[in-house]
Amino acid sequence: MKVEKVELPALRVLAFRRVGPYGPGVGEAFCKLTSFACKNGLFCGSSIVIGSYLDCPKTTPPEQCRMDACLTLEPQMAPALENGFRIETLPGGLCAEYLCNVHDNDFAAPHNELAGWLPQNGLSWDGGRPCYEFYYGPCAQTHPLKKWVIDILYPVK
Repeated sequence: MKVEKVELPALRVLAFRRVGPYGPGVGEAFCKLTSFACKNGLFCGSSIVIGSYLDCPKTTPPEQCRMDACLTLEPQMAPALENGFRIETLPGGLCAEYLCNVHDNDFAAPHNELAGWLPQNGLSWDGGRPCYEFYYGPCAQTHPLKKWVIDILYPVK
């Protein structure tokens, strides 16, 4: 497991909020996001799809866990927003970054690995900022090796 400490810049994004248990239902938020982004021509060569997870599922009841499906936006992009969409700035700062593969849609496994790695390496989670997943390449259903390739970023102090 290779983890790096990185300084993440603040990121301007289009965001769609979902409240509920983390897991399979999260994909619905990303479907809404990508559909809206495609319809409005928001994807460009520098676009990054990001999951922003605002609550720790170990301390927040599942039905209250908040996440935002996000897409980075160029400064000049100002789409007309539909219900549920907003433009916001994701906070940056010091993060532990873990580039990993996710098989069988088991996103919990690498999160548990990173959460265990932090205290073993003298770091603690900064609960005042969200955790992020940066998604690279196609989704697991269309990836030739049937996996997700993601960066998990935990805010640390």
